[in-house]
Amino acid sequence: MIDQLWRRLWPGRWPPSENFTLLALAIAVGLTTGGGVLLFKHGFAFFEEIYRQPLLHALGDTLGRWAIVPVLALGGLIVGAVKQRFIGVERHHGVAGIMEATALAGGRLRYGRMPMKALLASFSIGAGASVGPEDPSVQIGANLGSMFGQRLHLSDERVRLLVAAGVASGIAAAFRAPIAGVFFALEVILADLSTSAFGVVVLASVVASVLTQALEAGGPELGIQNYTLGGPQQIPLYVLLAVLVAPVSAAYIRLLYWQHDFWHERRLPAPVKTMLAGAIVGLIAAFLPEIMGTGRETMNRLLNADSDDFTLTVLAALVVAKMVATTISLGGGFVGGMFAPSLFVGAAFGSLYGHIVTSLLPTPVAANPAAYAVTGMAATMTGVIRAPITTVLLLFELTNDYNLILPVMLVVAVSLLVVERIAPDGIYHLGLARKGIRLSYGRDTDLMQTIMAGDAMTPAAAYLIQASLPAERLEAEFRKRNTHGLIVVDAEGDLFGIVTIQDLARALGNGGLEGLSAGDICTRDVLTVTPETPISDALRLIGQRDVGRLPVVDARNPRKVVGMLRRHDILRSYDMALQRKLEALRRGRQVRLATFTRQEVVELRVQPHAPVANRQIQEIDWPDGTIVAAIHRRGETITPHGSTVVRDGDLLTIVTGPEHVEALRQLAAAPEKVAR
Repeated sequence: MIDQLWRRLWPGRWPPSENFTLLALAIAVGLTTGGGVLLFKHGFAFFEEIYRQPLLHALGDTLGRWAIVPVLALGGLIVGAVKQRFIGVERHHGVAGIMEATALAGGRLRYGRMPMKALLASFSIGAGASVGPEDPSVQIGANLGSMFGQRLHLSDERVRLLVAAGVASGIAAAFRAPIAGVFFALEVILADLSTSAFGVVVLASVVASVLTQALEAGGPELGIQNYTLGGPQQIPLYVLLAVLVAPVSAAYIRLLYWQHDFWHERRLPAPVKTMLAGAIVGLIAAFLPEIMGTGRETMNRLLNADSDDFTLTVLAALVVAKMVATTISLGGGFVGGMFAPSLFVGAAFGSLYGHIVTSLLPTPVAANPAAYAVTGMAATMTGVIRAPITTVLLLFELTNDYNLILPVMLVVAVSLLVVERIAPDGIYHLGLARKGIRLSYGRDTDLMQTIMAGDAMTPAAAYLIQASLPAERLEAEFRKRNTHGLIVVDAEGDLFGIVTIQDLARALGNGGLEGLSAGDICTRDVLTVTPETPISDALRLIGQRDVGRLPVVDARNPRKVVGMLRRHDILRSYDMALQRKLEALRRGRQVRLATFTRQEVVELRVQPHAPVANRQIQEIDWPDGTIVAAIHRRGETITPHGSTVVRDGDLLTIVTGPEHVEALRQLAAAPEKVAR
């Protein structure tokens, strides 16, 4: 396609090289994304000026501070109605959707919806919803990159690269942070820090940033005073802040998806849901107007304020209110992102922590509360987004201050270590996991690296014996439990050793078992693994020591036994790994099908005696426009024909319109479920 276009524009000349073409497209993506994000950002002020402020002024004399409630409720009604009419159900939604499309659908997005989504996001922020501008900015860039790639019929690899370039441009234009944009695209979207993608992504990000700064004068998004690390005595205080922020980040993620589920389960029209969400956010904003919109002004105050500007009560209220308002806004249907709200929560929590610390400790030990606000932003964003490199660079570019880089790096590392124990998935990966999607990036890995010992092990209860058990009873225990090895524990239930038939035979040959216990003859030097150990590593340990089994112990307590990993379990885990790989391939095909058909792709398990069970496809009264794309039966994928018979337990992949999904669920459900 590119060669044909080149020959048409410049006949007789050789077409450009692939690298030149990619760089030219990177410039085009950067320019269009920079311009698009600038228009999007100016939309905030536009809608605030023509919608929020006039209504607040008109209702203010009558309702006072409560005027924001009907203003946001009406805004929600408008957003919900327009969203339902022009956007509908989305497969690739938000950053998680871009990640899914990049990994599974070659970066092919439905870019035609982007202008309306950007308009709704601008209106949501201008009306006062508690959402951020970064997610729509990322989507603007990603969709533009995908549009260029699809229109020019580029390969999947090139389209993915242009999507990443668009994402970097979106971050660069939204936050004046070209470096953070590059690493967000590489770290989160491509999950690949190799140099092959670096040049294109960097060029697009730089072009978008240059355009933004040329057309819109100004300094960094968050200008702050100079704060520095006061000395090694302050390091424990920053570490403690990171530890405290981790559960806040985990709670933020869980609260968001709880709100998504809550609003999804309400049997109300979409505009009504968004209207109710707007009314609730308005009630919160009546008491704390700082939670509305991006919160940039409040964050600047938190990063530069004296200790008397915010009381402890107000700071604690801002943390809770912003988390609740943002999750209600997004769960209820407003359009926006989580970057800025995460930074807001981190700044408020860090400032709260700083005020408490400075009230308890002398100045040389405790830093300025605003310094803790900066590091609190880094810790919260890391816990929510799970992009540590991006976080460090973004904080540097947002503040244009390098002095706090060491505390920022420290809290990012500690926060990441702690939060991954509380909530293993960040906000984007959890959204994909809830749809049954686990993305694996980079080089192809050994299948056995994809299965953990905790997935394959047998629970420990069947193999535990007390160290005090008489050795004479071991043979009966081996026979009763049908095994050649048992785990020996002490009186407290902690790991003591492992005893095998070989240990028993050795003891018999050395003078008999009289007076001996299991603890006397067992092997005390025991190799163990944790539930998070890949099976490939466990298999290597078994081969090195020529043992037949490994106790699985708790990662936090290496003496607490949770399971036994046997050779048989490892063989079974290989089948599990194959099934997961086949499932990933099937998911990839499903996503591509949804992308290319512009329809919904649903998977339905046929229940016993369902209306479609034991009938030919051509005999079933399917909704109009419905296509049965595949039937998955006992590990086999069948391409169906009209005469293909649908069986109980079949998994059907069906392409249909969104309005037919519920009718299809009833066709595949058991009769008693349909009746209910």
